[in-house]
Order: sequence, then C-alpha cells, then structure tokens
Amino acid sequence: MKKLVLVATFGAALIATGCETTSSRPYTPSTNNIVQMKDALGASGTTVGLGSFTAAEGVDEELTCRAMGAIDVASGKSPTQFIEEAFKTEMFEAGVYSTNSANKISGKLTQFEADSWGTGKWNVGLMLTSDKYPQGYEVKTEYDFKSSFSALSACQNVVDAFTPTVQQLIADAISHSDFDKLAK
Repeated sequence: MKKLVLVATFGAALIATGCETTSSRPYTPSTNNIVQMKDALGASGTTVGLGSFTAAEGVDEELTCRAMGAIDVASGKSPTQFIEEAFKTEMFEAGVYSTNSANKISGKLTQFEADSWGTGKWNVGLMLTSDKYPQGYEVKTEYDFKSSFSALSACQNVVDAFTPTVQQLIADAISHSDFDKLAK
C-alpha cells in the first residue's frame, strides 16, 4: 500500500510539474541607452551598421533551469539574435543605424550563464569588434535579480531578467572608453 501511495504521489508530481512552463518577453529598448548612443554618435552624424553576432566556441546558448529543463529567454530566437536585434533597435531609435554604413559592429557572445539559486544572477560577456576597430573590446555584465524557492517562479524570474540584462550589456558597451573607436 505504501508503494502504491508513493508511486501515485510521484506520478501526480511529475504530471503537475510537466505542465509548467516559462514565457519569454520581447525586447524593450532602454531610453537611457538611446540617449547615450545619440549623445555619443548623433552630434557628429556618425552612423553604424551591424555585422554578424555569433556565440564563441564552447558557449552554450541553451539554458536549463532547475528541474524544469530548457527555458526560452529570447522569444523564440537564439540569445545572440536577441542581443543583435536589441543593439539594432537601440541604434535605430537613436538615429545612428544605417545598413549602408561602411563601419559595421559585430559581436561574439563569450559568456552566457544564469543562476536561479539564492540571489539570482545573469553573467553575459560580449566581444565587440568593428571594421574601424578590429581588435575591439569585451564587456562583461553581471545582473542580479530576485529568485524564488519555487522552480517555476525562479525560472520565470530568469527569463524576466534577461531583457534588463541585455539593456545593461548595451549600456556597458556604450559607456566603454573605446566605444568611440568602435563606432566612429
């Protein structure tokens, strides 16, 4: 009888947790980033385009979260596609994006990690290069967020914190001392 109760309990728990899922959010541009980019490039009339954004060898873009398994943080896109589109959106909003620009900025995702235990944390690294500054520079962003005891809530918090992490990553890229060399 105890085995039957145990099996039934385990089965019910498995069915209940199998139905839980997280949902990703579309990117929301950061007004601060747009203003900062406009201030850095707009006054001089500088425009930039985007080259390719890829993940470095060994960087796994597929995240798993606790016992829930894989989670989608990028609205059905790869994280590098999400980051590239975020850059493009903010550059466009700032009036500095041009597909015809002779200077194209490219990115390579060098770190992509999320931790939902304790205080939640994202760690994202991005190497940026351009036609005018091929040696480029790397930015590493650490973004803290609230986690939860519940796997569903904790993993949804990971997903929800991805957009502000990308906003901070772009802010870190724009405020880097070599941004002018990269973009102008």
